[in-house]
Amino acid sequence: MSEPGSALLHLGAFREVYHRVYREPPYHEGAAEADGFARQLADHAALPGFAVATVGDGAALTGFAYGVHREPGWWHPRAAAPAPQGLRRRPLFYVYELAVVREARGRGHGRRLLDRLLADRTEPYAVLAASANAPARDMYRRWGWTEAGGLTGPPHGVDLLVLPLPHRPDRPGETA
Repeated sequence: MSEPGSALLHLGAFREVYHRVYREPPYHEGAAEADGFARQLADHAALPGFAVATVGDGAALTGFAYGVHREPGWWHPRAAAPAPQGLRRRPLFYVYELAVVREARGRGHGRRLLDRLLADRTEPYAVLAASANAPARDMYRRWGWTEAGGLTGPPHGVDLLVLPLPHRPDRPGETA
């Protein structure tokens, strides 16, 4: 896992991976959306609790996952409904992106990226948004993520998924 600010050193490489992944169906995003992603990543990298995991082929970045710590009471601003009761008073780790280029898929990189990203988190839950039309949504479900809500569109058909993270005795407010 990279240090919090190191994503800024390779912002262009992250933008390129994002663009290669999200120009594919069902997303069909263009260069403007990739530029917006790069700005968002730079903003998120400056936040406390930012973390990123990467995978590469030699010197080339071929995939990444990143997220940010969110304080108790935070819920996605486009959520169609309030957070489920069990998540409302808990800190969360929000996974903003998991992206692996087509040529590197099918080798377990996505799973390893998420595992590395979440391995040392102290939050009791991780949350992410997944399009119901994307193959990744079924992958998340196989990995134990469950539906916790949905987002208002556009785009439509985006679910919020939650994953309980392993109990850690150093988490504030948790007991064995």
